[in-house]
Amino acid sequence: MNLSREEIANLIRDLQGKILITTHKNPDGDAIGSSLGWYNYLKRLGKNVKVIYRDRIPFFFDFLPGVEEIDVTEEITEEFDWVIITDVSEPKRTGFENIPAKKSIVIDHHITAEPFTDYSIVEPEISSTCELSYEIMKLIDPTLIEYPVALSIYTGIVTDTGSFSYNNTSPRTHTVAAELIEKGINPYLVTKKIYERNRINRFKLLEVVLKTLDFAVENKVAHITLFKRFLEETGAYPEESEGFINYPRSIMGVEVAVFFKEIEQDNWKVSLRSKGKVNVAEVAKKLGGGGHKMAAGFEAKGSLKEIKEKLFQELELALESAEFEKIGN
Repeated sequence: MNLSREEIANLIRDLQGKILITTHKNPDGDAIGSSLGWYNYLKRLGKNVKVIYRDRIPFFFDFLPGVEEIDVTEEITEEFDWVIITDVSEPKRTGFENIPAKKSIVIDHHITAEPFTDYSIVEPEISSTCELSYEIMKLIDPTLIEYPVALSIYTGIVTDTGSFSYNNTSPRTHTVAAELIEKGINPYLVTKKIYERNRINRFKLLEVVLKTLDFAVENKVAHITLFKRFLEETGAYPEESEGFINYPRSIMGVEVAVFFKEIEQDNWKVSLRSKGKVNVAEVAKKLGGGGHKMAAGFEAKGSLKEIKEKLFQELELALESAEFEKIGN
């Protein structure tokens, strides 16, 4: 059941019993910020709440309040009355085969979201799950949005908007950021913690990944690949490849950038970034994933060659469709 902001606020305000908060596997800033934001907020609301992830968080988010309370496990065995799933619509994308909770709530902003939970709120036009969470929190009790809550929410907004540079950034997004800064947030502290703690291993990884740069669909698609062995060779962490896709995306004439990441043999995570002409969320959805118009992704099993052929075929069709629409207009 999809609810309005007021309805979801009333529902969360009245939650009773044990509450679990989780998010998608391989959590990013918005996933971590929204889940920890809700954890810190609900604790202040007097709720019995716990955070459990399938995967560990990237080290550069270690400054967020409550991060030490996150449990990382392959299986949830404890029983809960409620689960709040942030930044992802499908429970299976949390990485858990089963979430033992009597009732479930999804808070998300992905355009491809089709929640299979008891209650949900999905707003694709908003910048981030963190911004949406903030608006809901204000309806419940704005006085509880203290520094630990504000820092988590601000961090998620910064990362999911590309430091307010993506087209999902609205005037309201800046207003929300300003309100959070008034809670004591130091914007440079957040920037420094996330973007200015690079290990040399990250640059060694970037060097080998950029050597895989190649093009497809008449050079309108640029793609790079991270083989699992690259991590072993450079000593880099998987999360240190964050932002690499921006390099092929920045190339003149390229409309879509693709980043192939090997999870295991014949098991790949594929990230897509568009400059606006192609709706990569629609492309990703056809291949079992989802996301936003300009940033999406999916996971696939099979040989890299097969995955590339299928994806490039879909991107070629999407580019042709975009050209026809342009001519028609």
